[in-house]
Amino acid sequence: MDIVYLHSPITYSIARQLQREGEVRAPLVVCGRGMQWEGPYVSVIDDGIWDPARTVAFLEGMVTALPATFTPLRIFVPHTGFLLGKLLKLAAAVQTVCYLEEGNTSCNPQLAAPAQNAAVDATALLHMLQARPMLMQRLGLTPQAILQINAMAPIWFDARSPKYGGAYRVSPQAFPGLPGVRTVSLEPQGGLRETERHWLCFLPNIINMVARCGQHSEEAQRNLHGLMSSLRTMQALVASQHARLVMKFHPIDEANLNPQFKQQFYGFGLSYASFAAQQAIDAQLEPALFDFTRFIVINESAASRYVELFQGLDFLISLNLF
Repeated sequence: MDIVYLHSPITYSIARQLQREGEVRAPLVVCGRGMQWEGPYVSVIDDGIWDPARTVAFLEGMVTALPATFTPLRIFVPHTGFLLGKLLKLAAAVQTVCYLEEGNTSCNPQLAAPAQNAAVDATALLHMLQARPMLMQRLGLTPQAILQINAMAPIWFDARSPKYGGAYRVSPQAFPGLPGVRTVSLEPQGGLRETERHWLCFLPNIINMVARCGQHSEEAQRNLHGLMSSLRTMQALVASQHARLVMKFHPIDEANLNPQFKQQFYGFGLSYASFAAQQAIDAQLEPALFDFTRFIVINESAASRYVELFQGLDFLISLNLF
């Protein structure tokens, strides 16, 4: 049985195309960061990173949606670099692990080698799993394997694993050095009404910036003030072109920022969700597939990669603010 975990527009778009081509068949879809799927799906916060409780919640949601009878699993994930990846490789029921391109991370050649490990409380993790016997049984996890989990090296893209089943990309730079990589073709969607009137602004990852600078630090406040000032200028520029600005948050921010905080940004332009509803387009798809007049990308982001790939550099405006 195929299981797909997606957490971003690009992973969603690749999964949709693989399903369309028959490469992925009747998948169980697990959606993180507020993503959705047409049809039944399991919703999770994220893959858990190194948090045992969130990781177990991911697995519990996934297993609850599986058929009662044992079925070998083929799992499509963005990477296996955190605790979830270790558990999937330990699970006897998981026979194959495939990777989906998720952005710039997928283009980093160093992530095909062991990364920095983060030890977890293996005994506490085992107790969490044993409290859910169906989960242990259905995935084929053993106490002995769980207690040794800290000895496993985390590898984001593990082609040496006997479970490695290949990788799927849209960017020619993704998964360097990995065997069995297939390039998936995503066709630009077009289809926007009054295309000359819409400029899409990809906002920077605000949560990561605040975490890096400190929640109440002067640097974080300076960065936010500078971002707001830049958006005012941008709004005036776009208006002078008789166009409208559309605001797109990073998926992490879209899923986790306070709605009232996000509302401040919609004073500069229409929310992407509202715009997608007006245009009757799939808001989950990679935005660079649509024919906006211009794409403004603030700070380093995979958004620039996909605008260049699907639309061309002439449509990209890059700003580096912090």
